[in-house]
Amino acid sequence: MSYLETIYKNALNACEDIYRESQYNKDVDLYRSYDIINSVNETQLKGKQWLVDTLVPFLTDEQFRWCPLQDIVILGGWYGMNGMLLRQKIDNDINIWNVDTDPWCEHYTNILQAGNDNYKNNHSITDDALDYFFTRADAYQLIINTSCEHMEPDDIRLMLGAKTRETMICFQSNNYHSIQSHINTHISLDSFVESLDLAVVMWKGEMQVNEECTRYMVIGV
Repeated sequence: MSYLETIYKNALNACEDIYRESQYNKDVDLYRSYDIINSVNETQLKGKQWLVDTLVPFLTDEQFRWCPLQDIVILGGWYGMNGMLLRQKIDNDINIWNVDTDPWCEHYTNILQAGNDNYKNNHSITDDALDYFFTRADAYQLIINTSCEHMEPDDIRLMLGAKTRETMICFQSNNYHSIQSHINTHISLDSFVESLDLAVVMWKGEMQVNEECTRYMVIGV
């Protein structure tokens, strides 16, 4: 069974457990089943694989000559799919820290990762992403944030100012303005790049998600 098949099986088992428990516990959140399935759908996987395939060529020994790549933090990491896909391309000894404020994300990330020893250094953390980062800003050689649209622009700038100068970032946002929780969208890729004000932009690009949404991604230091 491939690693993706194992993830799909674990996702379906999690949804089945939620449904069964809901028959006896009225407090069970049935919407969580949809959320889990949504996290592994074709669109989600396409966007996350785009990130991994684009990012990995930059993760070279030469790029990290200042400090070997040992710790990666993924802010707003949801159910950990970015980390699971990235794990297929990087050494198992590298730590991937998946941070999300929703405590159920940690629970279901561990379920989705079950049955694969390659994820032993994929760590799921329940905390506010910004608070967690600011208390250990110098601990990571790579910061991944695919949820910039959910964060205040000032917080993004503070994060970039707090990181070690050489630390690489891979950030995403979009132009999906109609979602109420999207408080930091951009009208274009160049607008997003300009807002980050990086010392070096190593790569920038966009992916059309659907007619309403284009996803922007920037890699740099």
